[in-house]
Amino acid sequence: MIASLLAALALAGAGTPVPEARIVPAERVFAFWSEYHALPEAERSAFTLRYVLDAPAGSDGGWRFWTGLEGEDWSELAPGLDGAVAPPDPDRLAAGLRLATDAPRGAVRAEVQFVLSAAPAELYDMTELQAALAQSRAALRRSLGLRALIAPRPRRIEFVFDGAAPDAHAVFADGRAVEITGVFEHVVELDPGARGLRGAEHVRFTRAPVYARIVVAN
Repeated sequence: MIASLLAALALAGAGTPVPEARIVPAERVFAFWSEYHALPEAERSAFTLRYVLDAPAGSDGGWRFWTGLEGEDWSELAPGLDGAVAPPDPDRLAAGLRLATDAPRGAVRAEVQFVLSAAPAELYDMTELQAALAQSRAALRRSLGLRALIAPRPRRIEFVFDGAAPDAHAVFADGRAVEITGVFEHVVELDPGARGLRGAEHVRFTRAPVYARIVVAN
């Protein structure tokens, strides 16, 4: 009887979480997560990856997601209000983790972003921002090989705020505070290597951003 019960539980875990759910390898969604964790910690300390699952504008949205290994129960993966989802344990991903969704094909946009590892704050050290760009560039080169010569590269940082972006300043060792002009609605854009910011020690905001993403562009 116990053996029959265990067999039934295994079959329940192997089924889909809802009728007609589509199942795909989770690696399709969490691209580069395993490669990121394979890097030496010193080469990825300043940046990490952020994953977003959301519906394109004008679509129904409201789709649900689950993850699970073959033969185990499914666990729901709930996106935040901005569509961000917590990436899985890299060992589970490498073991063949699956992702299920009730969304039809093409109804969900999956995006991976480079973001700062540092917790959101009102003050950022400029050397940490430069390190995040340098590390993410090196990681892309390592992942893409020769293709990195023609591929977009990490170039600047966007600080994303809840609501209108606040005033932002670059602070120098002598106490000077230079206003950062790249303010667009809810985003402050910064190129740590810009000529006008050479010698700046910190970037200061009047309130902390929600997160800071590294923009990959040509």
